[in-house]
Amino acid sequence: MTDVFSKKDTLTVKGVAIIFLVFYHCFSSVDRLCGYNVDFGLLSQKNAMYIFESMNICVGMFAFLSSYGLTRGIIQKYKSFDLNKNDISVFLVKRTVSLLGSFFIPYIICVVPTLLLTSYNPYGDGIGFVLNLAADMFGIAGLIGSKMMIGTWWYMSFAFVIIFLVPFTIKLYKHFGIFCTVPFILVPILLNQDFFSAGGLQNMTRWLLTIPLGVIMADLEIFERLKKCSVTHNKYVSKLIKFVVLTVLLAALVIFRRSDWCKSYFYYFISSLLPVFFIYWLYEFICGVPVINHILGFLGKHSSNIFFIHTFVRLVWFKDAAYSIGNCLAIFGFVFGISLVLSFFVFFLQWFIRWNKFTKFLSDRLSKFQGRLYGGSEAATDT
Repeated sequence: MTDVFSKKDTLTVKGVAIIFLVFYHCFSSVDRLCGYNVDFGLLSQKNAMYIFESMNICVGMFAFLSSYGLTRGIIQKYKSFDLNKNDISVFLVKRTVSLLGSFFIPYIICVVPTLLLTSYNPYGDGIGFVLNLAADMFGIAGLIGSKMMIGTWWYMSFAFVIIFLVPFTIKLYKHFGIFCTVPFILVPILLNQDFFSAGGLQNMTRWLLTIPLGVIMADLEIFERLKKCSVTHNKYVSKLIKFVVLTVLLAALVIFRRSDWCKSYFYYFISSLLPVFFIYWLYEFICGVPVINHILGFLGKHSSNIFFIHTFVRLVWFKDAAYSIGNCLAIFGFVFGISLVLSFFVFFLQWFIRWNKFTKFLSDRLSKFQGRLYGGSEAATDT
């Protein structure tokens, strides 16, 4: 198909997801208001928090997009999913370097001034400080349960889980088709009976189903096929019908997700299915809208940096300055705006020190070394 869910569409969706993420972290519960009274305009605090709490589907959106994008890259290189051990090892090396390379500069920008200029230090002292800092800096704190500078960085560990599971999910998919979802259903349910609560195990398992869904939908081009479907011969009437039906269904899924029945029996499934459905809704109705898609795509390019930085802005550095503003949208603008400015600084610093060239050089060198260990071709290093 020529009309594919492209990188441009992915950035547009990421733009929406990062907006959701900041709103969620700023306003999804009373505790997050840091003791301040916040005006939510026409909405009551209860209704506003209902909406903002639902925005944590952004995590599932990011997870699905990662799995989907990694699978697309593999499809372009290996049409029949014929990955050998060397291919997988090179894939893991390159993606690990890429992930850590995107994290190190924001990490330094956030952590160094925080430790030097504030009293905030969750790492502790002595050898504990060194070990916690190292684990956090290399993105594995969420996996091993060590101290993190900020709790939101647990997602770095889950990003590693996605990277390591995608090639093996592709192997399963090649042999068993859509039944590759079975272990992603059984294992998490056996490990974790409560997907609604917050915690390390919950965070590491709640969104796992997005991984095989990303693999399946990337291969079968589900989004593209659904968007191509027309319910009438008139494309405008068809679009209107699809918008009404899909929007009502989206609202129903959001409401169902908040029900006690869903939390007790279906929360694991809905936590992955709802983000995927919402991504399709955005692809169907928003990604093709001029101006809006450019604005959201611009924010999507900065989404990783904003994710790394925004909690420092709202909770560590400028908590009182932000929440004392008192207005929901103004607080969001303050936190998001400063995070965006700092994201520009991150990109400038990466350009100034030639960071991306260094990480590419390191990635290529490690990939070639890994390839020689397996006796594979050094040329097969651009997965």
